[in-house]
Amino acid sequence: MDRAGIVERQEGWCLWCEGALGESFALHHRKLRKHGGPDSPENVVALHHECHNLGTASVHLSPKIGYNRGFLVHSWDEPAKVSLTTPSGTVLLHEDGTQREERKHGW
Repeated sequence: MDRAGIVERQEGWCLWCEGALGESFALHHRKLRKHGGPDSPENVVALHHECHNLGTASVHLSPKIGYNRGFLVHSWDEPAKVSLTTPSGTVLLHEDGTQREERKHGW
């Protein structure tokens, strides 16, 4: 799955904050590449640069929140088995590029 496919799956929204992505965004590896994380659909999501690693409340600068919400996956876990919690609900990303909504909620 390429960048465009990831954005299409996310319907053009950042999964961390649910704001519109725009043209400039980062591809985030949930299971970090240094831990063997692949460039595969269940492991990669599109995030604003601010949400990825530039803002004080970003995934990489708030790792506890990142792990709790499934945006960071431990080296021993498989991304396809770890749910991703967004502001509006929880989804499970699949290896084939699809996703399954597990539950809806609002924050």
